Amino acid sequence: MNDNSKLETEELLTCLHVHLFHPNQAISPLFHNLPLNQPYKMNAEDQVRLGRDGQTCVFVLNDTSVSRKQLTIQAYRKAGSPFLSFVIQNISQKVKLMVGGSELRYLERAELDDKVLCRFGRYELLIWQEPGESENKFEVLFEICNKPPSQESGIDVPCKPPVMDTGVPWRSFENGAPASQEPLESDETVVLV
Repeated sequence: MNDNSKLETEELLTCLHVHLFHPNQAISPLFHNLPLNQPYKMNAEDQVRLGRDGQTCVFVLNDTSVSRKQLTIQAYRKAGSPFLSFVIQNISQKVKLMVGGSELRYLERAELDDKVLCRFGRYELLIWQEPGESENKFEVLFEICNKPPSQESGIDVPCKPPVMDTGVPWRSFENGAPASQEPLESDETVVLV
């Protein structure tokens, strides 16, 4: 069979993109056990299991602060839908998993949106789905981010304290004691000492 006929019969697989970030990734080989930048094919009934234990996890993080079994992602199909959907489950008894803005404790699970930010410990995972046609297989593609996905998407970016038009931070001190924390109205005047 030639290559053209192979391409025509091959199904397009759903791809689960996982963008990874850890603040120490440049100095520690945290992700060196993962198949980075190359799609990893999986059967739909198999779980994406992430943790530090290579005996029980398909995908291993080289970090003692990660639980032996940290999380799983399971594919499923909604009734009447030909497309795969995914749920994520926290399987760590010690570390909480944040999915979007929701906290998952041990054995709690949540449906993954088309694009969602997940966090545990100091790790950030931006997970997004590229739909495909196959009902029984999918791919996982791990990629490393240079910046935290939360910073790139504007989630949890710390704000700087506001500064009034006078150039003095509004939480200034008077005579060694904190000034009033009440916001000033625009027609109020501030007496600077």
